[in-house]
Amino acid sequence: MEIYQSRMKKAQEMLSGLDFGLMALFPSSNMLYLSGFYDEPGERLLFLLVPREGDPVFLAPELYGQQIKQESPVQDVRIWKDSDGPVNLLERTLAELDLGDERVLVDDRMWAAFLLTLKEVLPKASLELASQVMMPLRMQKTWDEINCLERAGEMADRAFENIVGLDITVMTELDLAAALEEVMIKHGSEKIAFETLVASGPNSALPHYRAGRRKIEPGDVVVLDYGCRYQGYCSDITRTVVCKATSEDVRAVYEIVERAQEMAVQAVRPGITAQEVDRIAREEITKAGYGERFIHRTGHGIGLDVHEEPYINDGNDLELKEGMAFSVEPGIYLQGRFGIRIEDIVVVTETGAKRMNLSTHDLQVVG
Repeated sequence: MEIYQSRMKKAQEMLSGLDFGLMALFPSSNMLYLSGFYDEPGERLLFLLVPREGDPVFLAPELYGQQIKQESPVQDVRIWKDSDGPVNLLERTLAELDLGDERVLVDDRMWAAFLLTLKEVLPKASLELASQVMMPLRMQKTWDEINCLERAGEMADRAFENIVGLDITVMTELDLAAALEEVMIKHGSEKIAFETLVASGPNSALPHYRAGRRKIEPGDVVVLDYGCRYQGYCSDITRTVVCKATSEDVRAVYEIVERAQEMAVQAVRPGITAQEVDRIAREEITKAGYGERFIHRTGHGIGLDVHEEPYINDGNDLELKEGMAFSVEPGIYLQGRFGIRIEDIVVVTETGAKRMNLSTHDLQVVG
């Protein structure tokens, strides 16, 4: 509980420093980060109202009242009934805060219906995005957060180690995805971090293809992109394997991606910019003749969300600092043939990058 109280205090100090009167958070990782309470967004209005000064307030449907008090240090929980609706209670609560035409921050992922309700109740307020406060608060992880990322990474590593011993020729992509998820749950994960990606054969050239009913065949390249959660924090790993046998073409492209990934990881240190890490991976792939086949950024931040700041891409001149956590995942995608991607999560330390994934990068022939 002390962690959440400390975070809340810092958020309110930033609100004051940036001259905002209030921050309104919707069910999201931001709400979890500040209050310890989280649930999936639903059709009922649920807000965490964080004023510049004074105690934060939950405005919640009746069914959440006791749960919030059990899970969060925020104890001012104002309940609305389904028969009454939330608007009158929201109006009374905001009137107590006497915001007038002050500037208000709203959760970046707030649903439009609730944003419009807030705008209706605060017609004179200027609404801006809560990321102005939440992004700098969340981007540099504490060692407690890093330990959670490391544990989640270990579970992902265990899943890969299990997969390389299976006969995947009897599996579909969906079967293999389920096998990965089963191992992570067995070793302590709360749930998967995102929909598991298993892309085989020509599907592996589609960077965000999801697992389907295609049967994995000998000679297929198979991209495995998956992760789990530990105490809310995510892992995200990609390994590329081949089924039964490989070819010289596949090995040659794999070595290029492996080299680019390693060079980018080795470059990570405090003070280097995000775009410079991207450039190092991209130049190595371009030098090998596949620059146009590397069709996404080199990485994304990770924490309570799978994708968050900092983003490792061209144009982002953010200087990396100790505690920032992100993926390094270059890839090459040859349409209609195969794709290769290797991804590790790293954390910036005083001396460089600490990997959250330790499973081998050697090309594995499976099945």
